[in-house]
Amino acid sequence: MDLLYLSHCVPDAPNKGEKIRAYYIVGDLARQHRVHLVCFARTDLEVAAAKAMRNCASVYVEKISSTTALAKAAFGFLSGSCLNTRYFSSAGMRKHLRQLLRSVKPDATVAYTTVMAPYAPRDVPLLLDMSDVDSQKWFQYAEMRKPSFMFAKEAKRLRNEEIRYAESAHRTVVMTHQECRLLQSFTSRANVTYIENGVDFDRFNPDANPPKRELAGRKFLAFIGFLDYYPNIDAATWFAKEVFGELRKRVPDLELGLIGRKPTAAVTSLASRPGIWLEPSPADVRPYLSAAAAVITPLRLARGIQNKVLEGLAMGKIVFASTPICDTLGTDLPRGVVHCRTAQEFIERISSTPLKPAACDPLIREGAQHRFSWPRALERMQAEVAAVAGATVGTL
Repeated sequence: MDLLYLSHCVPDAPNKGEKIRAYYIVGDLARQHRVHLVCFARTDLEVAAAKAMRNCASVYVEKISSTTALAKAAFGFLSGSCLNTRYFSSAGMRKHLRQLLRSVKPDATVAYTTVMAPYAPRDVPLLLDMSDVDSQKWFQYAEMRKPSFMFAKEAKRLRNEEIRYAESAHRTVVMTHQECRLLQSFTSRANVTYIENGVDFDRFNPDANPPKRELAGRKFLAFIGFLDYYPNIDAATWFAKEVFGELRKRVPDLELGLIGRKPTAAVTSLASRPGIWLEPSPADVRPYLSAAAAVITPLRLARGIQNKVLEGLAMGKIVFASTPICDTLGTDLPRGVVHCRTAQEFIERISSTPLKPAACDPLIREGAQHRFSWPRALERMQAEVAAVAGATVGTL
């Protein structure tokens, strides 16, 4: 089949949460079909990576200037538009799609996230891979950040976009059962299912990734993620201030490693606290994961599945997780995930667990392999795309 794949990010090296899902799905679809990739890039390196994707039948990549896009989005927001969809609005991309559709008749369109759905041709069956219900994050921002009324306004506008495109798509896919139930709670006609992310167990293999040498013998908790992303900033700051001080009194040799790119000043300042250190530009997180005694995911705001959890489990690590993280995993928590509802529970459960440097529990890894399989997830996505391609336009 000819498939049009619309993405807000370049599905290249899977080194960031939003890219991982697109990377595996595009790669798998391209093995069986002619994929016409249309995507946005943030850097020149991403542009080059997109143009080098020889597995796609055609590639159009457009570099987005965050300054220009944000200014345009802000103006649109003041005029009543949705900030998120306006940010990704591009006349150049629409022009390319008009030209492409003169020579290619796609059997189906896959739009990766709601912001790309406006580009989907109306006369082609659409599968919307929403990934998660992003409006819910903005409602949560309204409770946690200021000016709250602006976050609340954007949440409502984005939710209206989600309703519009989920109900017009032939099939909408989200990442978890939790997101599926949430979407169904406010959409009356959306045809919704969920497909969880997998993890690359060959890549995240403790036997193939020896611990970072300079961390040998050091007992530390690993917090991994982009450190300019608000939920990660909030989580790292909260844990450092509300949990780690008391925890270190109970376990004096315990350390906390904040491992991730683009740390803000607020995150960088945490490294001045006893026992806390920062790795601001890891070339590869796997040696840090191998060396860690455990992984922490104390996020107070989480949507979809956190890949940092799956990668920790794949490396055989205990993952001490907050309630929002556990909610994304459903009622049947994977082996190795320890639910910590409060700061006190983080303190009690971490301090009472015998933690060892470079620890790896093969049963944790085995349990993750059983549930978070990319081959199984991709097989389901192939079936969903085939079903959408066989649908009659306008039946929903």
